[in-house]
Amino acid sequence: MCSVSHAAANFSQYNDYAFLPNYPALLHGSPPTDKSPKTEEDIVKALPDKSCSLDTIVVTKLLSSRGTNKLGDFEISYLYDPVALKAVEELREELEHISKIIKKENKTRDPPYSYLDPEEVPNSISI
Repeated sequence: MCSVSHAAANFSQYNDYAFLPNYPALLHGSPPTDKSPKTEEDIVKALPDKSCSLDTIVVTKLLSSRGTNKLGDFEISYLYDPVALKAVEELREELEHISKIIKKENKTRDPPYSYLDPEEVPNSISI
């Protein structure tokens, strides 16, 4: 559960944060004190400089990367009991089935949502 929740929240960060006006790491100037409209120039002046923007992009790219194998593909197998091995195989088959469904549905989604595809979800949280 944690791995899936983490994938949903974490791996989309780069797509959101890489365009700095979406989620700037900081803003220059004072916060607005009223609801008066702001000009494009006001917004651009408030955005962070190139260096801070690049830092934000690098950090979110790193946080959005996967560090372990996909769900059900364990780096090391500690299971030797036939019942446990059968359960792992059934899990992998079910994950493959779910992945096929998501890939099929993503063909008609714009944009596709692949963050919860079992082939994209890591075995564990790894930052």
